Amino acid sequence: MAYFPFFFEVNRLKGIVIGGGRIALEKIEKLNGYDADITVIAPEVLPEIGAYGCVKEIIKKEFEPTDIKDADYVIAATNISELNETVRLVCREKHLPVNVVDNQPLCDFIFPSVYKKGSLVVGVSSSGASPQVAVELRKRFEESTPDNIEEILDYLASIRPYVKEKVTDSKIRHHLFADIARESMRVGRALSENELEKIITEAID
Repeated sequence: MAYFPFFFEVNRLKGIVIGGGRIALEKIEKLNGYDADITVIAPEVLPEIGAYGCVKEIIKKEFEPTDIKDADYVIAATNISELNETVRLVCREKHLPVNVVDNQPLCDFIFPSVYKKGSLVVGVSSSGASPQVAVELRKRFEESTPDNIEEILDYLASIRPYVKEKVTDSKIRHHLFADIARESMRVGRALSENELEKIITEAID
């Protein structure tokens, strides 16, 4: 089975987490850094869960199918496998994507091992074959990423309007952006004005 890594703005989506224990806490913690909108439904909920900013509402009750009527995605995160499977069935009937924690065959989507720094987000997945390998590869990527990657990305975003104005040919511009990004990563910083102009001139000539 292969998973395609879609990237969604989760702050625009309504997420429902069924479960209020350690399993649910782990998933909520991963979503917290992305301004997610989460409602937690469970008879008992760990106090730590309410401390996360992404948790907008906590409803202390047993799960009912109507609980997910307004959801965009659902996470079944209880320690009761039968309940998780029930949640999955209800989601399938309503055509809602569901993640059944620790039961990859029942999942419509999975959680990758994620590295985030500023606007850079990298997700690594082994499609469930070995989460440990995904974590190890994510660590290697993190170690090889420049400490000032945020500065580099901010710079690359800031020059896009200028480059678009200077270079009207979309094909040349595409390669130019790649050259500028490559050089910025090579030197490990934002380019000087002279360095930028040199790359643009060479691309146009």
